[in-house]
Amino acid sequence: MPQRSRWRPSIITAGAGALLAATLMAGAAYSLWRERRELTAEAADRQALQARVLEDHASRSLDATQIALVGLADVAQHGAPPEVLQALLGQTQASLGFLRGIALLDEAGHVLAAADPADRGAQIVPTALGTWPAAGHDAIGGFVAARSLAGLDDTTPAIVPPGVGFIPLLHTLRLPDGGAESRPALLVALLNPDALANFQQLTLNDPQAAAALVDLDGRLLAATNGAEHLAGDRPATLLVAGGPLARVRTGSEHGRWDGPGLRAAEQLGAYRALRARPFVVLVELPQAVLRDHWLATVRDLGLPAIGIAAALMVLSGVGAAALRERERSQAQLDLAQSQVAERERELSAIFGSVQDLLFRTDGAGRVTFINEGYARLSGQAVTRVLGQPLHELFGGSAGVAAVFDACAADDALPQQLRADWIGADGQARSFEIHLVPLRRRQGALEWVGSAADVSGLMRAQAELRAQLGLARSLLASSPLPMSVLDGDNRYLDVNRAWEQFTGRRRGEVLGRRAASYLRPEEAALHDARDEALLARGGDMSYETVWHGSDGRRRDLFVSKSTFPDAAGRPMGIVVCFMDISDFREAERATRAARDAALQASNTKSEFIANVSHELRTPLQSILGFSEIGARRARTDPRLAELFVDVHRAGQRMLSLVNDLLDLSKIEHGAEPFEPERLDLRPLAAEVAHELTPLLAARRLELAIELGDEDLVVLADAQRLQQLLRNLLANAIRFSPEGGRIDLSAGHDDEGRVRVDVADRGPGIPPDELESIFEAFVQSSATKNAAGGTGLGLAICRRIAQAHDGHIWAENRAGGGAVISLTLPARRFGDTTAGAL
Repeated sequence: MPQRSRWRPSIITAGAGALLAATLMAGAAYSLWRERRELTAEAADRQALQARVLEDHASRSLDATQIALVGLADVAQHGAPPEVLQALLGQTQASLGFLRGIALLDEAGHVLAAADPADRGAQIVPTALGTWPAAGHDAIGGFVAARSLAGLDDTTPAIVPPGVGFIPLLHTLRLPDGGAESRPALLVALLNPDALANFQQLTLNDPQAAAALVDLDGRLLAATNGAEHLAGDRPATLLVAGGPLARVRTGSEHGRWDGPGLRAAEQLGAYRALRARPFVVLVELPQAVLRDHWLATVRDLGLPAIGIAAALMVLSGVGAAALRERERSQAQLDLAQSQVAERERELSAIFGSVQDLLFRTDGAGRVTFINEGYARLSGQAVTRVLGQPLHELFGGSAGVAAVFDACAADDALPQQLRADWIGADGQARSFEIHLVPLRRRQGALEWVGSAADVSGLMRAQAELRAQLGLARSLLASSPLPMSVLDGDNRYLDVNRAWEQFTGRRRGEVLGRRAASYLRPEEAALHDARDEALLARGGDMSYETVWHGSDGRRRDLFVSKSTFPDAAGRPMGIVVCFMDISDFREAERATRAARDAALQASNTKSEFIANVSHELRTPLQSILGFSEIGARRARTDPRLAELFVDVHRAGQRMLSLVNDLLDLSKIEHGAEPFEPERLDLRPLAAEVAHELTPLLAARRLELAIELGDEDLVVLADAQRLQQLLRNLLANAIRFSPEGGRIDLSAGHDDEGRVRVDVADRGPGIPPDELESIFEAFVQSSATKNAAGGTGLGLAICRRIAQAHDGHIWAENRAGGGAVISLTLPARRFGDTTAGAL
């Protein structure tokens, strides 16, 4: 199907109309936005100018009044007569039309002179007009609700309508008092708020605008009618944060604001602070007025623009709909043509890509069409087989030829058959063939069909049968009981060994759940493990107990492994188990024998310890009496020699008893092990010094090489000296007279402390290098000549093991033996408690 162009005439027409309408609306919107912006800017500029004019008028009025008061004060201070001062006050009020009155008061509040006859002689509270300034200075008071000073006289109080009052401007002076003395007096000018409000109204010339003169506390001094408040009021809307008064307090002299002002509704306003006066001029216009003006402009300009845009949209939509209908008809025609071409290409591609053979024959079975699959299978061109009988393509199959010989045009039915033959390359070939009769007009018969090469499938099935046979043979020939379970834990197969072991026949268990013949608790254990194994795959092995039908207990080692399905997921389990009852019985017997041997050894040790302890008391007596007898028989040498022999035999017997006791204590931990950090070298030197008499008696030389490096170990000093003493004593005992013994110590390659004691004695037979460390065992090369109990090296090994050490024996080149000891090296500060 050809791809339709994105920019079709209908889309272009509709888009052009929408674009023109959008452009028109955007232009109208921009014009309206600019109109609103210019309207607001024009109003703001006008208000700023009006605020400046009103501020200038208020400042000039206050300044003119201040100048007039200064001049009048100068005249009064020079002692002008009352009638002159009265005339000057009247002239000043007449010249300053915004004044409601002007008067001179003494310090008690008595009106001395006034332009207004009603004020003359009035008595007011001096502070009613505000705080008096210092002499020669001016001050302006707040709004006073009264028509004149007479309205403040307590003796003749007057009712004043709301909003009626004056703003007092004060000037203090001193009047002469008939000599050098003077008395304080006050000149006060009463500013008329109505005069200021009238000027404000004339300046605004807009009934919807409002203006006012306010002090910094938010009290109105003069206001136009549109302010919705009277002079003397204090609107709460002026006191909000961010309002004009808040800005003036922070230092701003003039500016504009948006929001509530004199009126609660949203306003567009301008403010300006008076020069050197704590007053502010406010001018404002409701935002609603500006919005109404702008909406009128919207009606005049926006509605025509919307009408024109709607007309453009309607016209473009009608044109686009007509073009779209034409395009739809053309698209349907193009689609039908492309589908026909696409079907032709698809059929051609299908016939060319199908791996099976697709063919057509005439009624006699001669090939009239065959796809390219034949060329891929045979390596021959398709044109070579056109016109040939179909059965020749399949090795001359008689079954294929019989189909065409037996079927007539009227009774031909679909046929399905398989052709098998041996190819020229010696390989077996197999094809599944499907034939369908196709009847043409005038009774002509043709055949269409397909042929699939199933040679690989047949070979795979044969190999699978062989593999299954091999698996069954392996299963049957295994001497161990084996079974195969499916994913539902049911038996698929068991071998003969399994039947013989369980006593159940194969036909009885196939299809049944595994372990169904076991006890419930045993079956639950096996089922749980099989479920876990099928969930994760792999293999497992474990031991269990099985009770046969005869009630006998058998120990089994069970091995299980999963096998996967075509998707690689576990689909079953192969189970193999082995009877290990004899092995476990032997293990139990061995354990019992070991326990019996340990008990016998403990009994022997206890016996030796008890006997040795009982022998020490009579031995001490024998040794004591033999020493006494030897001293008293000094005059009789023969008798003395007898006592010496008895004493010597007693000493050997005591040494044997002590060795037996030491061995018993070490084996049973009867004596506490007190490890401490120590240097091995001083201990070795001390032991060598103790044995000096024995060395001298046999004329032996002891060569000591302990090095200069600290050999720090964590050991019981007494036991370590006993170990070294036994090693040196053995070397002395087995060394020939006049020989040499080597004692060396240092660190080995692994950092452990190593001690070597070497002699030049007869050595040790190689097969006895380990057994000489057992109790009561002596080397066959020395036991007849050297004597001894056979306990010394056994005690040495026990002590070494208690210190986490190792001791062993080796033969020296040139004769003699070396006994080596290694102990863990420590650092100063290492201590560990333990028991020997």
